[in-house]
Amino acid sequence: MKGLLIAVLAALGLAIGSFAFFNGYIYPPAGLEHLSKDQYAQAWEIAAKGFCASSDLAYVRPDFLKHRVVEAGDEAYSWGVARCLNREGHERLVWIYMEWSTKRHLWTRNYSLVLADDDDEVYYTSTFPGQYRRAATALSKIMKENARHVREYVSLKTP
Repeated sequence: MKGLLIAVLAALGLAIGSFAFFNGYIYPPAGLEHLSKDQYAQAWEIAAKGFCASSDLAYVRPDFLKHRVVEAGDEAYSWGVARCLNREGHERLVWIYMEWSTKRHLWTRNYSLVLADDDDEVYYTSTFPGQYRRAATALSKIMKENARHVREYVSLKTP
């Protein structure tokens, strides 16, 4: 019994470690490795198009894009909103936030999401779902986002 518990904990630790490694190191710069610090607009657009494709959205155009280079140091940031369409043709806005990695010298995706997505309402219902339901919903959204990261990564690596 003790051996089984150790094996389950080791498998769980390996799964969590793999999840963290992929989402923290492998996925963020995927497809952006060849771009320089000055190519922030291209990096942002690649990230926006990849997000849209892996989220079943049609990328239309950038709606807003800002770039900031920090005066002291090597940091740089780019953020903006992409205008997209869902399958039904309804407009969606996607927020894409990126950072220039000073350690790796490449652009990395930091944060991306659909603004005011339809499933956001679960957090703001008047019935106030219980904590277990909120936790399950949050975990479900995290896992869906991870699956989207994997879809985007795989689409970048396949010709």
